[in-house]
Amino acid sequence: MERRVLVVARTVTTVTRLLDVLSLFEDDPRVQVVFTFDGLNPAIFSAGLPEFLHSLGTHVVPWAQAVKPGFDLAIAASENDDLAELPSPVLLIPHGIGHQKYYPRTEVVSGLNPSRLRGERLRLGLSHGNQLRHLDGAAPPTVVIGDPCHDRMLASAHRVPHFRRLLGADSRTHVVLASTWGPDSLLGADHLVPQRFLAELPLDEYRVSLVLHPAVWSAHSPFQVRAALATAIRGGLTVIPPQHGWQATLLSADCVVSDCGSMPLYATAAGVPVIIGSPVSDTVVNGSPLAELLTKAPRLVRSDLAVQITATIEAGPVPGIAEQAVEYPGKCAEILRPLLYDMLDLTEPPRPAVFPPVEDPAPQVRPPTTLRVSVHNEGSTLAITRFPAAVPHTGEPLPSAHVVAHAELSTLADLEGAAIIHRDRTDDFPAWSAETARRRPTARLIAATAPGHCLIRTDDGTTTTLTAPPDVDPLAVASAAYWHVVRNLPLTTLRFRLGNRLMTAEAT
Repeated sequence: MERRVLVVARTVTTVTRLLDVLSLFEDDPRVQVVFTFDGLNPAIFSAGLPEFLHSLGTHVVPWAQAVKPGFDLAIAASENDDLAELPSPVLLIPHGIGHQKYYPRTEVVSGLNPSRLRGERLRLGLSHGNQLRHLDGAAPPTVVIGDPCHDRMLASAHRVPHFRRLLGADSRTHVVLASTWGPDSLLGADHLVPQRFLAELPLDEYRVSLVLHPAVWSAHSPFQVRAALATAIRGGLTVIPPQHGWQATLLSADCVVSDCGSMPLYATAAGVPVIIGSPVSDTVVNGSPLAELLTKAPRLVRSDLAVQITATIEAGPVPGIAEQAVEYPGKCAEILRPLLYDMLDLTEPPRPAVFPPVEDPAPQVRPPTTLRVSVHNEGSTLAITRFPAAVPHTGEPLPSAHVVAHAELSTLADLEGAAIIHRDRTDDFPAWSAETARRRPTARLIAATAPGHCLIRTDDGTTTTLTAPPDVDPLAVASAAYWHVVRNLPLTTLRFRLGNRLMTAEAT
């Protein structure tokens, strides 16, 4: 081992940014990477940092050791640690997409605090040359490097179909709710936004994912975050954990609904259209790319969400923003790696300087156990539209609505009001359906489902087997059968539409 690199961790956010940079040292046995954080002067949002570093399997040294000689280079993504204490050369990079915010109640640009940018060994990396206007003559040596995170997203664009499959969005419109922290954030301004989207967007046509800034998880704790989202989680909200996965989730989005944080800029730079769903914060730097995006992007309105999402997708991302936010797109590794090795006084490895793709998302999602189903007659075809029953319905009453509840996974209250009670196996159907009908006399239909099959028992005791192709949701077959049963129509051939797919089931 010839050189030791010290990584100055302040929050989970800064670590995720620094990991992008550290990927440039992969396969080089000459470089030893060590992490540190100042436990005596922690960040406000430092909760979860030690656990995250432990999960990475990193070597962590205390700050008292970090400020002693023995390291050849330090890399940081926040100027709020006392970097001047470090005896080695220091490279400071942004922890967001450039420098778009003021510190609250000041005119000091976040990340460029002149009182913190001191020390003769400090060098400053910027994502765009237009940020030089925020620096004075006393600023440290500066180099425009572009943005590592943006370039890793560019290197992952070909994986979008894979990401969408992992997120359950391969055949649906993927709407990503992306919230930063604070009262002006998407969820800070309205904590019921996830419920509203789940209540209005049909399950079979849309996937709704939520990306929260790591500071939200840190400030409130994962327990409290999940408690605040409990109804939405029961309604099928896909939650992305804070450590990684947000980049893949943004890339896989058809539309991002966000606020004044970095994520709408990253989405726009990745070619994803955005809707702004929160007030414009007075901390946004005047004339910055974020300020321009907030001015030009559509605002979230209270009218039909599906209509606004469709219009936003058709209009595409706001043009001209990405070029102002990130300079040298796709070239950051070619600029940054030579800088790192020059500061280490090492020759570069012979392999090309490129960033690896971003990690796969690890979505946390719980499929809804109870559905609110609307069936609309379109002549020879039924249109079936489904929503999670856990989320309160808003708007006009659904036509021919009924509740579908799982016999074992739904709540007792859901079962009491369900028109269809089902389970996802078909063994011992006669005895099980008879006993379920006895226990739940208000249910009109008892169903057991398996790929390609739906067995039903109506409230008069008649049983019927319905078959369909294996890729047809048998629970949708049960809802189509229910529509026929309540109208005393024969269960021979059922034709229905689920989202944009036309389907058929036959009685056998």
